Order: sequence, then structure tokens, then C-alpha cells
Amino acid sequence: MKLEPECIGCFFNQIMKSLRLNEAISTEKIISTQTKFMEYLLSLEIEKVEAPIIATRAYELIAEMHGCLDPYKSIKLQTNNLSLRYYDQIKKAVLSSKDPLFQAIIISALANSIDYASQHQIELVSDLKEFDQERLIINHYEKFISSVRKANTILIIGDNAGEIVFDKLLIEILIERYPNLETIYAVRSAPIINDATLADAKLIGLDKLIKVITSGPTPGVNFQTATADFKKFFFMKNTVILSKGQGNFESLYGLDLPDQDLYYLFMAKCNLMERILGAKIGQLIFMKKTAKF
Repeated sequence: MKLEPECIGCFFNQIMKSLRLNEAISTEKIISTQTKFMEYLLSLEIEKVEAPIIATRAYELIAEMHGCLDPYKSIKLQTNNLSLRYYDQIKKAVLSSKDPLFQAIIISALANSIDYASQHQIELVSDLKEFDQERLIINHYEKFISSVRKANTILIIGDNAGEIVFDKLLIEILIERYPNLETIYAVRSAPIINDATLADAKLIGLDKLIKVITSGPTPGVNFQTATADFKKFFFMKNTVILSKGQGNFESLYGLDLPDQDLYYLFMAKCNLMERILGAKIGQLIFMKKTAKF
């Protein structure tokens, strides 16, 4: 997706939020980083550059100011451990529901609230315990089931640390219901925001359950920098793709992908989603990609 008007201010807000995590970084240094990013934007033919590329540069500047490549490392560990703490309790509730697979999809979408780049307030525990099905304003679950029944493989494109724990629960239920379906999970190939990496997948034991691959170093899908493994599974025949998170949606939105059986699952986190999809902040989307989207 090319940059939308709502995205510009969001990038500058992300820089501010991230740098304020470090009390040693002064206001002047925050403004200096924002200024460097502004200069970068002005150097671009901005209408020709994909949003993930621009986001990657923003987080390069953030990492530079923090003085480390993974400034969210401790936060990712905390959110993984928090999610693991509630895992058994949530799993029990999911398995006792009328349709555990649908319930696991809802939980996976709600866990998408763990996103330190968004404007959405993170309330993981209350979101998971008190979710209301009416928040799922676009629901293509039946289409998804139809697709999965015909597929050989499902590729799940992961998003955030912490959230990955409840993606694991979804995967366990998919494996139980469709034992002949090969499940592949993609994480980022390098630290970017609080997105899940191989380290997060190994921490929660996901790599012992299914094949885990890396997608690329951007906060979304960028086929120019994507790994060979990711492109192989993304474009493989008889594959269902489940794209988690708004960043992955934004990067795939508008691309010409006529042969891909692609579904988006995420929580709306900014006003752009209301303009594009009619989804208010905090509402859930489970949508099959169409020619438009």
C-alpha cells in the first residue's frame, strides 16, 4: 500500500512513543530524529514508495537513537510471558466453546491489540476475557473454512510478540481439525518494533510444533526484501494465506494478487481503517481479499 494521509502523522507519533520508552533520550533528541525522518520523506518520490519501506526507515532511526538494534526486546519478552500466563486459561475456554476454531480465531484477532506502533490502547487481559462477538464487523469465517478444506497448506503471516502465543493456540486447533493441512508460520527476519521474530517463536515452542520461516525485515510484507522461503510458500498452489495484523494488511492491500487465497485477520487500530473498511478503532476484521482489497 502506498502512503495514505493518515500515515504521515502516525509515523512521527511512533517515533515519539518509541523514544520516550528510554528516559535518557531527551526531547531535543526526539525532535532531531523526527527531523531526520522528515528529511528522508522529502527526499522520496513518496507516491512511488511502499509504506513498509518508509516504516523500516523510521525504525532504523529509532534503533539508532536507542543505541541498539532491538529496543523492544524487553517489552516483547514481557508480553510473551504475560500471554503465556493466560494461555491455559484461554485454551480451556476456547476448547469448551461451541466452535473452538472460530473462538480461537477471535482470540487471535483480539491478541492483535499487542502493538506498540498503534494508536490503540493495549488492554490484552480485558480484551481476551470480555470480548463481544459484535466487534467482529467483517466475518468471512465460512469462506475461510471452505478454502481450508480444499487447501494443502496454510501460511500464517505473524505480527506481534505476545500475540504469537494465541496464534499458536489457533494453530493447535487447526492441526487437530485438519491433520493433513501443512501449517507454516512466518515471523520477521530482523527486529522491527515489537513484531515477532524467530526468537519469540522458539521461546513459546512454536518451532517444535510446525515449520517456522522468516518473511523479511519490514513491518509488513515487502516482496522486494522478502525471503525466498516466504515467497515460495506465499505463491504456492493450493495454499491459504492468513495475514495477521494491520501492518500486513496495509502492505498487501491494493496489490494485484489474483491467484492467492488470502485472508486478513486483525484489529482496526487507526482512523484509516474506518475510511477504507468502515471499521472503527478496536473492531475486528476477518476478511477474504477481493479484487479491491
